[in-house]
Amino acid sequence: MMTIGILGGGQLGLMMAQSAKKLGHKIVVLDPHLHCPCASIADLHLCAAYNDAKAFKHFVDQCDVCTYEFENADAVLVSQYESKFPQGSQALKVSSHRFLEKNFARQCGFNTPDFFLVQQKSDLNKITSFPVIIKTCRFGYDGKGQWFIKDKTQLNELDLDFTHEYIVESFISWSHEISVIVSRSSNEVVTFPPFENTHIQGILSLTQCPSSVFESLQAQALQQAQTLIQSLDYYGVLAVEFFIKDDQLIFNEFAPRPHNSGHCTIECFSHSQFDVHVAAITKSLMPQPVQIHQGMMINILGQHYEYAYNLFKSLNHPHLIFHDYGKKEHNFNRKVAHITSTIMDKDLLTQFTLGVEL
Repeated sequence: MMTIGILGGGQLGLMMAQSAKKLGHKIVVLDPHLHCPCASIADLHLCAAYNDAKAFKHFVDQCDVCTYEFENADAVLVSQYESKFPQGSQALKVSSHRFLEKNFARQCGFNTPDFFLVQQKSDLNKITSFPVIIKTCRFGYDGKGQWFIKDKTQLNELDLDFTHEYIVESFISWSHEISVIVSRSSNEVVTFPPFENTHIQGILSLTQCPSSVFESLQAQALQQAQTLIQSLDYYGVLAVEFFIKDDQLIFNEFAPRPHNSGHCTIECFSHSQFDVHVAAITKSLMPQPVQIHQGMMINILGQHYEYAYNLFKSLNHPHLIFHDYGKKEHNFNRKVAHITSTIMDKDLLTQFTLGVEL
């Protein structure tokens, strides 16, 4: 058994720890929040800033192997202890900057939207057709740091802070979004079938598996995810998101960690994304996930938590599983729980978000 260090104590860290604990591993977590979700299960919680070099070294020294649960971890610090992080630092550097990420995808031969880097206001003059999406290159998530610009008037009204870099992307009118969860160990690569995702205001709301996308596109997405994980020389679970437009697969982004869209693997597969991640980073025998249920997952946001939890209890439905992240604060538009259904019933899950149309 090993001591596994988890950089980041959010819900992904919690679920990693739960998988690791089943196998008898010990957990050390580094997170600046005293009551982070993973603290409730960790053997040791180091409460310090992620970029605290002294605390980071102490964290690494406690562990046989380390992993990170979010792409904005300090890539410089991780690179100083590369031997302890099977995920490495390259995936962090690339995925934490949207322009570098799109460039890397292009180098891998993937289709992407047209894009260019914006470093100063005059760069916006390169926009010659609309609509476009303007995004911060760093630290955007769940729809934050993004602007949909439909015409020149909206562009002129946009007030950007040019101490930051931005990326401009052509708007893709896509019909579906899918994500692929792939895990690489020292001797093999394992993939889950693609998950189909529905967003509301830029936040993932619903995921279903199997996807309704054509099998040929699913196969292409699986192959591209494997190409990406090999190109990054990355070990562990990585998630890749794609848009589908007509019969074309278009790369959107990747996350070097387990992913929100893969949460239904916990109940719907013989082994979850967290199980295969733990196996990969500890160099254990990689389990082969088998789908045992068709299923769906819906995220519960802070403003819906009380309603959703009370509804879940009142329904007492045999095919619903409530995952509470144990967050002390239920903030607006922040993910605080999810519900998995082991049957394909969209109407059943939609109830938990007060009937918001999906």
